[in-house]
Amino acid sequence: MNAEIRTERAAYQPGETIRGSVTWHSEKPPSQAEIRLFWQTKGKGSRDSETVEVQAFELPQPQDSRDFVFTAPAFPPSFSGRLISLLWGLELVLEPGGSQAIDLVIGPDGVERDLRREEWLQIPEPGRKIRWFRKA
Repeated sequence: MNAEIRTERAAYQPGETIRGSVTWHSEKPPSQAEIRLFWQTKGKGSRDSETVEVQAFELPQPQDSRDFVFTAPAFPPSFSGRLISLLWGLELVLEPGGSQAIDLVIGPDGVERDLRREEWLQIPEPGRKIRWFRKA
């Protein structure tokens, strides 16, 4: 399988529209083709993942191109820490044929949080609005 996933950009804020397209070339028509918006953890300990939304493509052809649209979820935000990171991604799955994935960032201001930086770990004062643990 030869496939490509394209998006307008690689980073999104919660609620923003994720627009893109996929193309693939396979020897036979896939019996199933879909694009998945998912997150996964990487690092020490057990890995976790969740598929948040799936868009199936009807009547996939051996050589095909399709558009997709998702809404960036509010939670959980992309982050990197000393022991674990949470990554968002898009995965094109063809059955039979395999899969292809790309990484995305979804978070406030379209920025991945680096939890190794001390200022992101500050707890807000009582009565103040929580701003993703960033110092005000």
